[in-house]
Amino acid sequence: MGIPKNVARTACLLALLLAPANAASAKDGYRVFVSVDMEGVTGVVGPGQLSSAGAEYQRFRKFMTDEVLAAIAGARAAGATDFVVADGHGDMQNLLIEDLPADVVVVRGGPRPLGMMEGVERGRFDGAMLIGYHASASSLTGVRAHTFSSARLSEVRLNGAPASEGLVNAAIAAQFGVPIILASGDDAAMDELRPALGGAETVTVKRAAGYQATETLTPQQGQALIRAAAARAVAAIPTRAAPKAKGPVTIDLTFHAYRPAEILSWLPMVERTGARSVRFKASDPAAAMKFVDFALSYSVELEP
Repeated sequence: MGIPKNVARTACLLALLLAPANAASAKDGYRVFVSVDMEGVTGVVGPGQLSSAGAEYQRFRKFMTDEVLAAIAGARAAGATDFVVADGHGDMQNLLIEDLPADVVVVRGGPRPLGMMEGVERGRFDGAMLIGYHASASSLTGVRAHTFSSARLSEVRLNGAPASEGLVNAAIAAQFGVPIILASGDDAAMDELRPALGGAETVTVKRAAGYQATETLTPQQGQALIRAAAARAVAAIPTRAAPKAKGPVTIDLTFHAYRPAEILSWLPMVERTGARSVRFKASDPAAAMKFVDFALSYSVELEP
């Protein structure tokens, strides 16, 4: 009697998730982690494209998915064979997962400990790609610029410097020895990220003309650039050294409102640095990210 199809599918998924750390790139090809956001996707400018209530959301989640597909296709052409894709936008349930290749593992839903980088800690990856990323809350020009929460945070600093989601996520990847090999988004986001990425490929799919204004490529053009850059990025993996995380980190959060800083400061490990600001000294970037997710997610009214 054959194995039932549902059992076989479950076994296949478990095998992918629990694969030995050296299984992917030692013989069969490179293993690549992909973190995808939405504000930096080609053409995105406004809220109607970014949430499920928006009139254009269904179209633009397809563009988001297509940019991931382009990155995967380019990476495969250069020798990548194993992919984990983390949906990192909003409720983290945006990608049309039925459109992704059957052998891709998807991380979706939240909150989750490592946020947009959840899954990068599992096994060994040869490189990570940041697709559809935007500029930081400190940016003067970026399209839909914010850091982790436009509704709640006015600034995030990592080790004293203004930080974008991309910079924090690159630090998390470095903690697990994974280099960022590709990033895509608007020009302001790429300008912020480029100095920290050590020569990684960057793809500018639109130029910021304002918080909700842009000169943009068409989706087809953006996807073509991402596909080509992903192939170059994977081909260059042998030349890239594994990054090393640099000890403890400090993360500063500045809220729009007064109360979150006040309440968080009651925790003994949190320092209040201003009327709306707190500081947390973390053992590593992953611990810093857990604090950020806690600060943005916890409520006494959480559902059981």
